Amino acid sequence: KKIVTGAARGYSSYGNQIGLATGYVKEIYHPDYVAKRMEIGAVMGAAPRKDVKRLNSDPGDIIILLGGRTGRDGCGGATGSSKVHTTTSIDTCGAEVQKGNAPTERKIQRLFRRPEVSRLIKKCNDFGAGGVSVAIGELASGLTIDLDLVPKKYAGLDGTEIAISESQERMAVVIDPKDVKEFLAYAAEENLEAVEVAKVEENPRLVMNWRGKTIVDISRAFLDTNGAHQEANVSVEIPDEKANPFVQGDIEDVRGKWLDTLKDLNVCSQKGLVEMFDSSIGAGSVLMPYGGKYQRSETQVMVAKVPVLHGKTDAVTMMSYGYDPYLSSWSPYHGAIYAVLSSVAKIVAGGGDYKKIHFTFQEYFRRMSEDPGRWSQPFAALLGAYDAQLGFGLGSIGGKDSMSGTFNDIDVPPTLVSFAVDVANASHILSPEFKKPGNKIILLRAKRNEYDLPDYEYIKDQYAKFFEDVKSGRIVSAYATERSGVAEAIAKMSFGNMLGAKIEHNFDPRDFFAPGYGNIVAEVPGEYVGQLAITYTVIGEVTDDAKLSYSNTEISLDEALKVWEAPLEGVFPTTTQESVPSLPRPSPARGSPRDCGVYP
Repeated sequence: KKIVTGAARGYSSYGNQIGLATGYVKEIYHPDYVAKRMEIGAVMGAAPRKDVKRLNSDPGDIIILLGGRTGRDGCGGATGSSKVHTTTSIDTCGAEVQKGNAPTERKIQRLFRRPEVSRLIKKCNDFGAGGVSVAIGELASGLTIDLDLVPKKYAGLDGTEIAISESQERMAVVIDPKDVKEFLAYAAEENLEAVEVAKVEENPRLVMNWRGKTIVDISRAFLDTNGAHQEANVSVEIPDEKANPFVQGDIEDVRGKWLDTLKDLNVCSQKGLVEMFDSSIGAGSVLMPYGGKYQRSETQVMVAKVPVLHGKTDAVTMMSYGYDPYLSSWSPYHGAIYAVLSSVAKIVAGGGDYKKIHFTFQEYFRRMSEDPGRWSQPFAALLGAYDAQLGFGLGSIGGKDSMSGTFNDIDVPPTLVSFAVDVANASHILSPEFKKPGNKIILLRAKRNEYDLPDYEYIKDQYAKFFEDVKSGRIVSAYATERSGVAEAIAKMSFGNMLGAKIEHNFDPRDFFAPGYGNIVAEVPGEYVGQLAITYTVIGEVTDDAKLSYSNTEISLDEALKVWEAPLEGVFPTTTQESVPSLPRPSPARGSPRDCGVYP
């Protein structure tokens, strides 16, 4: 609890201070993350094309370091997190955490948003893992870096510490010599410290000088080899067919199963966590984290208008994620494929066009060794992600990985999270809450083959038709199902406006609770059902009686809501137990200068 709540406070505090709207927050739970906590995120940004330059660094160009000062707290942050951790790590590695400086990061954002500044920058890099040695070292083939010029928080740092200290609030930019004075003036206007620390050279070598001595002098040709050539043997582990999560047994107690589903840590409400983050910054958010009149229907996609300095726009960006730790633990190959599929399905259910999607993947695996079996998970997962990209004809344009998810003999579950990003029109965006009693509830199924793998051609055809139905106004709400299937979707779609749902008697209970990665539950006005372009099954109807009805089972929405909200209330509370005393209302004298003439 301490780690979870502390991390949430840190994330939310930093994001809120730098003015970044957080449109989607979700914690993923699995017992094996006790080995090492996973923290990942993704941010959407936009800039006018005319203000973005893609140029090479030329000999004579100047590299300017701007932002926060360097200290020992930045030594070993991202690089340290990839080391082997043991019970003594808290004593030996506890200081390997860079101290954040949100106000400085905010200044950098303001500076880079100015078009007159961004047009001066030929190349730039942030100070992530590796500090100066990487951030500046990647900007040109030949470099001379003067470490004495790097601004420091305090005296006493040696050359190595200055070279490797990390910081999220520093940037290195390549500037033409004639533009240096102008750039430094702009930085001063934002109260940002900016210093010339390096120069691009003709000779392709990375040189670092400190206190009059050359402490690094490495050939770029050597650096470009990325070290010695390595190979590894892989022994691929085959999934246990008997534990196939797609195969469901008979459901005898529908009511109990439904309530147990809502209690699941990966299904239950995380509103207390979400409320720590400001999703309204910038007034550009199209979807709030929870939709409906009562703000209880969990949205699955982050949607915000493209930030424009002048005028109005209907262009929006969309971002979603896909990943199930339990499916990935059974089969990393299937887990990666359905991570990609789920991220696509959420974009589609939110009103996006799947054809415009691009991905970025983030991976997290157990520590590798010479054991061929330990290479099975990343090999299978990456193969699955590649298969999904080929199947959809969509590319992943970035990613990040860590192979350090082991603590003693405990390994994290194989993790490949797919982030899908898209651009769309605000008028096409769907929120997930049921809108009107009497509307039909339909199910679009993502077909699987005999190996429980997606039928990509069928799914692409259906997703394209779904988008046409959205544009024509025939679909008014939608929710992409995951591990807990239709049962989770129906309940969450009901909570937002406290509208009930009556499920058809002939709908198989096994299908109701079965994993449905890629499936979409949608709400359609009755008069449009026959006009839908997609292939669908009518599974129920929206009602106004505030209860969930299926076969002989009825659950009031109040009961379902109570069960859904309870599991994490003690960790991320949504209410306070403190009583706030009421203050007496002032009674201004009639006719006084502050008297507005309106009385209760």
